[in-house]
Amino acid sequence: MVQIDHTKFDIMLVDDIHRLCIGRTWVTLAIDVFSRMVVGIYISLDPPNGMSVGLCIAHAILPKEQWLARLGLSTSWPCWGVMQRIHADNGREFRGNMLQRACKEYSIDLEWRPVKTPHYGAHIERLLGTFNEEIHSLPGTTFSSPTKRGEYDSEGQAVMTMAEFEKWIVTYITGVYHQREHSGLMTSPIQRYEKGILGTDEMPGRGLPRRIVDEDRLRLDLMPFFERSVQSYGVVVDEVHYYSDVLRRFVNAKEPGHARKKRRFTFRRDPRDISTLYFYDPEVKEYFRIPYRDTAHSPMSIWEFREARRRLEKQGIKEINEELIFRSYEQMRFIEEQARKETKHVRRKGQQRRHLKQIYQPKATGKKALTETEPSESHDAFPIVKPFDELEELSL
Repeated sequence: MVQIDHTKFDIMLVDDIHRLCIGRTWVTLAIDVFSRMVVGIYISLDPPNGMSVGLCIAHAILPKEQWLARLGLSTSWPCWGVMQRIHADNGREFRGNMLQRACKEYSIDLEWRPVKTPHYGAHIERLLGTFNEEIHSLPGTTFSSPTKRGEYDSEGQAVMTMAEFEKWIVTYITGVYHQREHSGLMTSPIQRYEKGILGTDEMPGRGLPRRIVDEDRLRLDLMPFFERSVQSYGVVVDEVHYYSDVLRRFVNAKEPGHARKKRRFTFRRDPRDISTLYFYDPEVKEYFRIPYRDTAHSPMSIWEFREARRRLEKQGIKEINEELIFRSYEQMRFIEEQARKETKHVRRKGQQRRHLKQIYQPKATGKKALTETEPSESHDAFPIVKPFDELEELSL
């Protein structure tokens, strides 16, 4: 069983250009309850949302050797494989259609904490508290309260960038936390984990988990989704038009057995880069990339898109369309460039944008995320589900 939760770490970070403060970061963690091993992590400047949950779960399931190498770390993190159960609290980010559908696809039992029973999530909450205590020794810490912080200048003392903090926390997890004795286990998490996998004379092991073969498909399955019918101009999402020739044969398609009802198809979108949709073709059972219809438009995140739209609404513009939104976005970029060194808010958004440029984009190969021991075979189309509910709001 894996428990998953978030926290805002008690440390101020700086941007990686001017080394000026951009504020605190959110961390989503997943742990194996049996061994207390951290199995997945996701770090972001954005508040918890469905995307952070999906990326943390994907990180928990996938092998981590290449990811550690990109961080420049040689430590071991031998955790991978599809978990049997996910235990979470009742936050909206854990109750979205995306997570429930992905858990059904990968045969994961999704359980929510009963209301007013905090002991159900004690393992992950205790771990998050432990990590925050360790962070209080770093420069730029905010400590756990203003009383404990006293006269300490957290912003003035901040020195670590987001990338440096990520490397620090991963080094701490793999090189310290996993290796030292856990007071509740009387052994280290890594030793406990190895016993659970390989077994002992007294206890049979679970065996090595299967590895996911199609990592891109897994990442797509853990992205937000929604349903749309296909028109002659393609599809429209949040006033933005998308089109590709692969959609042509589905224009004005009808639901099987319902001659008057338009057929709705599944599309997925990475909120960090809305320039591309991922269309699931129910006939060939593959994903295909669907770009902006107007390819001159700049890539942007869903949060930048919403901010550009709100800017137009504040100006009193009632007829908001795609061209106005992208024009507003370009104006915002120009203003931010002029004011880059002036405010923490602008630096934070600039750092967020640089971080999002480093994201891994699935290639939409179309294959199911098979494990090494499973055959490659056709699967039924996904069941019809309700449209994806947006789970996050831009926090400034």
